Amino acid sequence: MKIDPIINSNILRSYKAGKVTPVASEVSSGRDEVTFSSEALSFSKIMREVEFRSNEERMHIANVSNAVKQGEYRIESDKIADKILESVLRR
Repeated sequence: MKIDPIINSNILRSYKAGKVTPVASEVSSGRDEVTFSSEALSFSKIMREVEFRSNEERMHIANVSNAVKQGEYRIESDKIADKILESVLRR
């Protein structure tokens, strides 16, 4: 993705003179484009093929994912707060 600078000398001169004129811009295709290196594509393929989670972990992830999709996932803020305090106090 390329982001062009928005400031050029004509805009600055118009601004300083107190008048702003519209600046013509190129019309883009309306799509972003991302390019991945061959190394990144190879790594991604390998990671998809490698099974690194246990059945228990996969089931837990699937259950949480389904609960989120159905709007039924509840965040247990008390447990989160306890874990945060526990990790801070251990330092």
